[in-house]
Amino acid sequence: MPDKHMHICFASDNNYVPYMGIAVLSILQHAQADEYFHFYILDNKISLNKKQTIEQLLKGHNAQISWLPIDEIFFQGCKTQRKNWTFSIFSRYLIPQLINQDKVLYLDCDVMVRSSLWPLWKTDLTDYYLAGVPDYNVIYRGRLKERFGKELKAEEYVNSGVLLINNKKWRQEKLLRQLLEYSVRNADNLLWPDQDAINFICRRAKKILPSCWNTMGYFYKPDLFADDPHMEDILRERDKAYIRHFHPWKKNHFIPHREEYFQLMRKSPWKNLIPKDDPKPIAWGKALLRYMYNHPFCFLTPKFYRRWYYRGTACLFMEY
Repeated sequence: MPDKHMHICFASDNNYVPYMGIAVLSILQHAQADEYFHFYILDNKISLNKKQTIEQLLKGHNAQISWLPIDEIFFQGCKTQRKNWTFSIFSRYLIPQLINQDKVLYLDCDVMVRSSLWPLWKTDLTDYYLAGVPDYNVIYRGRLKERFGKELKAEEYVNSGVLLINNKKWRQEKLLRQLLEYSVRNADNLLWPDQDAINFICRRAKKILPSCWNTMGYFYKPDLFADDPHMEDILRERDKAYIRHFHPWKKNHFIPHREEYFQLMRKSPWKNLIPKDDPKPIAWGKALLRYMYNHPFCFLTPKFYRRWYYRGTACLFMEY
C-alpha cells in the first residue's frame, strides 16, 4: 500500500459529472507511484451509469471512491442569489461531518490538476480551519467592506473552489452549526453565499496559499491586484498553475491551458463535449463586439487603458 494517502472531495450533480471526471483524470495522470487517493463525492442525485463511468477512470490506479448522498432539504432557509445555483453549493459545509478524516482537500469540478498534490496536502493546518487562495475578483468587486465592515480582512478572502480543510478543528468547534445559522440569518447579504459564509466564520484562522494552488481566470487580470506589494510573487506563482480553475469548455475562449484541458478530454469518455470554436477571425470579431456592447464608451475611460496595459489584448477582449 502506498504511503502517501490523500483524501479528496468533490461535489456534483448529473450536469457536472463530465467535468468532475476530467478533474479526477488530471489528478491520476500527475500522481506519483507512492500516492494513494480516496475520492469522496458529495452526490446530488448522480445517476448510476454516470457513477460507473467515473469508477472506470480509477482502474489501474491507487485510488478508491465513496459516494456520499446529500439532501438539499438540509439547507432550507439558505438562499442563493443566482438562478443557476442550487443548494448543492452549501454541501461543502457537511464535509467534516460526512468524511471521518482529520483533513480533506475539497476541489470544485471545474479544475485541472497539473502536478502532484502532495506538496499541497502536506500543508500544516494545526492552528487553522482551512487553507485557500485569495479571490481577487471578489476582493476587488465584492463590496466586502460594505457588507462585512472591519470584521473580515478583505485581503484574506479566499476562493472556496480549492480548500484544504481541517476537519478535526471544524468538528471540535461545531462550525457546521455556525455556518448554517450564519447563512440563514444573512441570506440576503451573501453574494457568494457559501463562500462568503466560510470566509466570515473562518476569518480568524485561515492560511493563505500561493496562487499556483488555485489559478483562476482573474489572476490573468493583474490590474485587480496591481497595488498589492506581493504582485510579482503572485504572478510568479500563477505561472506555475499547479491547479488551474476555469471554464475551458466555453466556445471561443482562447485562455491559458485550454488546449491542455482538451487533450485530457480527448482521453476521457467526454471528448464529444469539446466545443467547436469559430475560426479565429470570427471569434475575435464576436469578442470585440461583445466587449463593446458590455462596455460602451470604454475608450473614454482611464480605467480601460489601465486594464489593457496590465491584461494585454487577448485577456482584455476575450474576458478570461
